[in-house]
Amino acid sequence: MKLSKDFKVILCYLLIFVIGCFFMPKTYVWGYNDRNCWFSWCNYIHHFGVQNIYKLRVDYPPLVHYFLWLLAKFSTTSENIYLYIYKLKYITLFIEILSIFCVYKILDLKKVKYPYLWPLMIFFNIAFWYDNVLFGQVDGVYTGFAFISITFAILKKPSLSLIFFILCVNFKLQGIIFFPIIALVLFHEIKHYTLPKIATTLLPAVLLQALVIFPFIYVGDFKLALNSFSESMGRYPLVSMGAYNIWSLIFERPDLINDNMGVFNFSYNSFGLISFFGLSGFVLLPFALKSLNIFNKSLKLDFSFENVLLVCVLVILFFTYFNTQMHARYSHPLVLFAGTLALLRKDYLRFFLVSLAVFLNMEGASKILKGNITEFQTIWFQPWFVSLIFLTVIVLYSIDYILLIKKGIQLKA
Repeated sequence: MKLSKDFKVILCYLLIFVIGCFFMPKTYVWGYNDRNCWFSWCNYIHHFGVQNIYKLRVDYPPLVHYFLWLLAKFSTTSENIYLYIYKLKYITLFIEILSIFCVYKILDLKKVKYPYLWPLMIFFNIAFWYDNVLFGQVDGVYTGFAFISITFAILKKPSLSLIFFILCVNFKLQGIIFFPIIALVLFHEIKHYTLPKIATTLLPAVLLQALVIFPFIYVGDFKLALNSFSESMGRYPLVSMGAYNIWSLIFERPDLINDNMGVFNFSYNSFGLISFFGLSGFVLLPFALKSLNIFNKSLKLDFSFENVLLVCVLVILFFTYFNTQMHARYSHPLVLFAGTLALLRKDYLRFFLVSLAVFLNMEGASKILKGNITEFQTIWFQPWFVSLIFLTVIVLYSIDYILLIKKGIQLKA
């Protein structure tokens, strides 16, 4: 029997997944606090059930605990849970492979030659797998869900898009930054639907959200579950938690400065939020006008993969570069989104700079490959230097965006 091309690619990526699990480091060399939390929560779930996890006043959204519940199901004792908590990396790797397969489908739809090979340029990029394999973090999960959600939105499959967005924000609240662009793309599609069709489109996502939250409603912990989405915000009110962003150009040690301090009656936190929302609103505005059929005679924009991914990359950059309280790993989604955009546009310079900045920031903050916690002396890992690389990337993508809008206005005119 002749195998289909997609099936062959699936088998190939599954093989990469199995090999990846085999070589996955079985220890956590960084992030002991997170590891200990995951062990404690997983152990609690093992004994008392996932529905009772919020009695511990945990501050992670529900889907994380379902993943820990899955690990607990394969463990018989607390000792096993402690020894095998690293297998959370397997789940993250699987979602990352799923997102890479999604990149393959995009390239295949775009008739790119060898669409099954190019996504591996993203996957085997150290800036992509550092977060999970070395850092032991799970940002690849919400990143993958967000990427798949946006893909389905562009492909005019709103129900599937909303399902993956629900999974995204129920895993990490940071995924909410993708909501505006997803909402605009989806509204552009469903604004022509009848009310019954809109209802049936939204229903699967509503049911999924209800299923995710139901166990906590059942035991009377609904409010505690809702609080988990917001209680982690502001827990560490510092200008930086390791991200090498604009604050690294302003302060020598932003990680030691309380972000409630400020100037001109504005806190540093407020300056960051104003910059993020202002710049994000600016790049989203033309697409909002397009979605609402405003200025259609003078503005021509398509909700294409290239255009939407460019907006996503800029939003992620604005989020991590200007906000306070940012961890180094919050820039992780850049690699997947900028990498896919690079493959579509055959523009690899920007992707190289993105990958370089993300890796230098992650290693500079964690020093895992360095092997000790003493500060780097080389210029490559200095916060101000990495911050300048991020700033260069922002300028380059902003120029791309301005040219896109200018081209759209000229074409319509």
